[in-house]
Amino acid sequence: MIGNIPAGATTAQLRLFVLGDSIAGGSAQGGNGPQGWPALVANRLGLTLRLDGQGGTGYTTSGTQPGGRPYTQRVNDAVAAAPDVVVVEGSRNDVGPTQTQTAAVDTLRRLHAGLPHARILVIGPIYSYPQPVGSHPVDEAVAAAAMKLGLPYLSAVRRGWFTGSAHQFIGSDGVHPTDTGHAYLAEQIRPELSRLLYP
Repeated sequence: MIGNIPAGATTAQLRLFVLGDSIAGGSAQGGNGPQGWPALVANRLGLTLRLDGQGGTGYTTSGTQPGGRPYTQRVNDAVAAAPDVVVVEGSRNDVGPTQTQTAAVDTLRRLHAGLPHARILVIGPIYSYPQPVGSHPVDEAVAAAAMKLGLPYLSAVRRGWFTGSAHQFIGSDGVHPTDTGHAYLAEQIRPELSRLLYP
């Protein structure tokens, strides 16, 4: 287990930093501000939230929006926020597994080095396949990076988060969760984060 919660700390004193793409930051389909899964999780666990969710980005890509930066270039922002716990989500915007794994190892290693006492949870890319696919090369790449650094990993692909009946929680663009989808995501992520904070 990485890091220790300071003696006497309460959940209200703990800071959560979420680094991700539009699945974390929200989209036109839903999940903006207090309706997003990061805010919902933080609220349920009594954490203060700092969210850095930039649409179109990933470990290797800066997206198409002006000022967009890949995760590797946003590590310093996360470290400067001095959070007690970090969630890194994504990203379905990454394409090449080899490049993604290399960039993910770099990102997660620097996060761990810069925040040696913080807990870090890594969530893989969140796809929206109607039927289970079992595995995905980018998901496997991020999983390998997390494993290399001994960090806990949640695979949305292996768990089939938006497959079957849960596919109804994806918006009309076929990619992004609705507000209901973000509430559903929060319920998938919250127990894992709670176990990480309070083993």
